[in-house]
Amino acid sequence: MNNQSIVVVLKKLTPPKIIFGLSLILSLLCFAYLIRGFYYLIIDEIGAGDLHSRWQEQQYIYRGLYPYDIKKGSLFIDPTIGPITSGGYPPWAFFSGFIFFPLISFELTRWYHALLNTISLVILAIFAYQIGKPYGKLKAWFTVVACLSISSHSTTLGLGQYGIIINALLIGMFWLLKKNHNFSAGLFLGLALLKPSISALYFFTLVIKKRINAAFACCLYIIIASSIIGMLVQVSPIYMIEKMIKVSKYYVSSGYSGINVLLNFGINPAIATVLLAIVATATIIGIFYLFKDNSLLFFFAIASVIGRLWTYHLIYDNVMLVFLLLAVINLTFNKPNRSNILILTLLLLSLSLPAKFTDLPFAKIIQSTIWIGALLYLLICQKQFKELGIGNG
Repeated sequence: MNNQSIVVVLKKLTPPKIIFGLSLILSLLCFAYLIRGFYYLIIDEIGAGDLHSRWQEQQYIYRGLYPYDIKKGSLFIDPTIGPITSGGYPPWAFFSGFIFFPLISFELTRWYHALLNTISLVILAIFAYQIGKPYGKLKAWFTVVACLSISSHSTTLGLGQYGIIINALLIGMFWLLKKNHNFSAGLFLGLALLKPSISALYFFTLVIKKRINAAFACCLYIIIASSIIGMLVQVSPIYMIEKMIKVSKYYVSSGYSGINVLLNFGINPAIATVLLAIVATATIIGIFYLFKDNSLLFFFAIASVIGRLWTYHLIYDNVMLVFLLLAVINLTFNKPNRSNILILTLLLLSLSLPAKFTDLPFAKIIQSTIWIGALLYLLICQKQFKELGIGNG
């Protein structure tokens, strides 16, 4: 190929054409992931396993029994529900469960969660479109499909996990904070805290941004919800939290996070969890304070990475990193230099590759390295990010 031919090829590969091609590929990818995920959530006999566990727990709540006391051998086992073999959720999550698990059969619950997840994915798509829209419709399309093509969407749907719904609740909190509806924003975070390992660190966004009403509403929700569940099952919220911590230490080592690093040094799982919780809290407060005038999207991106790395998570929780992806996309569209494009490419690959590849041990290390690198890159570029003015709060 001569120099003239190379020039012709390069002219054909203009950025809009590249973005169009990538958007097309990502559209097909997200379609495949979502179809597979909804199939396992609704239809497959072995699908929605985690959803079934949450459904079982909530059924005992409706019967006035604390589910984590209904283990094998318990005299209170309902044969139509079965014993509880999982655990680790806080008392207020069962109050939120009245919304997410109405008193219906498990088969209907699968369809109900398909509806909730569909609504949540639409909310994510709208949010992503808003981020990409200032750069044109083509880039808005790319932003939407990049977010929806995160491969763990499929796993989250198939197992019936909370991640997609929690992302939607956090986006709702984001929108409400932008409109200064602080009390409602705090309630949305309270709902999102049904799985604190994903959403807990977002509370410090309210603290640093001085949204006192939002922080108060979130705490009020947690206290009232926990108290109501405590009265319903006739045990104290303190007992339920102690039980949650006791149960969780048996499975934290099965994930991949900072806990696994400490376990390799022989540190007890419970001690590792508490130690990393302290480190994560101190780190995020420090970062938020240093960059307190930055945007909400910047804060959400930082919280998503630290939240993913500090405590127990499996592959399905990678959906929480969508805020990191959106922040890097925003940076790249604003200034498409080599470093921005490189970070976006690596991050997109780490999140969109199928689970069979990313579930390999060496792949997990590479993934975590990319996420940490993207976090550090955001901190380096924080001035540039602040100038974008996206989601200031």
